Amino acid sequence: MGVGDDMNKEIKKQLILSFVLLTFVVATLFFWYQNFIFHTYGEKVDYQYCLYAQNEEWQIAGYEFYQKGKTQGYGHARLTPLQPQLLKKNDEMTVTLHLKNHQPFIQTIKIQNDNQVLLLENQTGQNIFSEKDLQNVQLQIEVKRQKKSIYNQTLSMQKQDIMTYTSANKDYTLTNVYVTENWLKTGVFSSKDTKLAQKYPYMIVDYMYSTEQNQEVDINDYERFVYLKGKTEDFLNDQVEGIGYYDGQGSLFDMQLCCVITLMKSEDDLNPYTFTLPLNPIQKGES
Repeated sequence: MGVGDDMNKEIKKQLILSFVLLTFVVATLFFWYQNFIFHTYGEKVDYQYCLYAQNEEWQIAGYEFYQKGKTQGYGHARLTPLQPQLLKKNDEMTVTLHLKNHQPFIQTIKIQNDNQVLLLENQTGQNIFSEKDLQNVQLQIEVKRQKKSIYNQTLSMQKQDIMTYTSANKDYTLTNVYVTENWLKTGVFSSKDTKLAQKYPYMIVDYMYSTEQNQEVDINDYERFVYLKGKTEDFLNDQVEGIGYYDGQGSLFDMQLCCVITLMKSEDDLNPYTFTLPLNPIQKGES
């Protein structure tokens, strides 16, 4: 009987120990689940394309086609005149995009200044674009001066390679930052802190680039590329977005990119909470 009692006691000890270990594992998984979800979740963007063209007179950068959730859009391009007197104040410029399987997209712009750099408006609608639609895209530019056509040329648009960048620490993430060699579309900021907007109602996001290939982020080596400021709630709801165009030497693909996040208790907060999120590419493909 003594031996049997000892065996029963040992079995009970093993069962209790197993139960304690199981409880510990389950509790750990429970408390870390939200953190796991926070760092592995990424918003799905149905597609993102970016087109570019240049001839002797014009540079067209960042003409995008995208679907994000239920929203389809196109435009946002920057048109830079490369020749003097190409545009004069009060000229009328018509930009017509021709692409396969779609009606032409037309925008008319009244020129406000000589040699004005133009930013096309972002257009949204029901059009869904595929890679086949973008295989032979033509952009026609016509300039009228005093109702007389003085320029009418068509440029062939080329799809650019796109990289998707992301960043995260234990409390914050930045996802869906889209980058070509000379263009950047800002991403989606999120936080594990559900009361962040109450603690810090305002915030600034600076997108930075550096040609230095340092392992550690030294903010003094970086140049500001895109500046966004607004209400924290709007950032968290993905309602703040910006586009940046890079005109320097080299490619953004070869540079270090990062974001400086500034959280503020008021718009003129003299002691904000500031931290850096280095951006890293997670995907490369033809846009």
